[in-house]
Amino acid sequence: TPNEEAVEMIGNMGFSRPQAVKALKATNNNLERAVDWIFSHATELDSAASDSPPAAPEFRDGNEVYKLVAFISHMGSSTMVGHYVCHILRDGHWVIYNDEKVALSENPPQQLGYLYLYRRV
Repeated sequence: TPNEEAVEMIGNMGFSRPQAVKALKATNNNLERAVDWIFSHATELDSAASDSPPAAPEFRDGNEVYKLVAFISHMGSSTMVGHYVCHILRDGHWVIYNDEKVALSENPPQQLGYLYLYRRV
């Protein structure tokens, strides 16, 4: 019987429960080997999944409305020179986190972000 905690951890990586169970059984409940097993048996697992009818969704997905809550940008002439900073929206104001300095950001450079973080509203 597969370890439920390991099944859940593999599920959190984006794999289905049947894939996790099959991989853990094949690898004697070794989590790391089970993940490798899933990748090395991907075609076999894909064909088995296509034989079964699609499962009904367990929950209804909500609105597709998101709000920008943070972004990471780079300050410097190139990625090899300078450093990265983070802007986070706090209580309606943008705050810049720059190494050990934290301050309000009057005009955050949203158009220069490398990584954007959104929250569903």
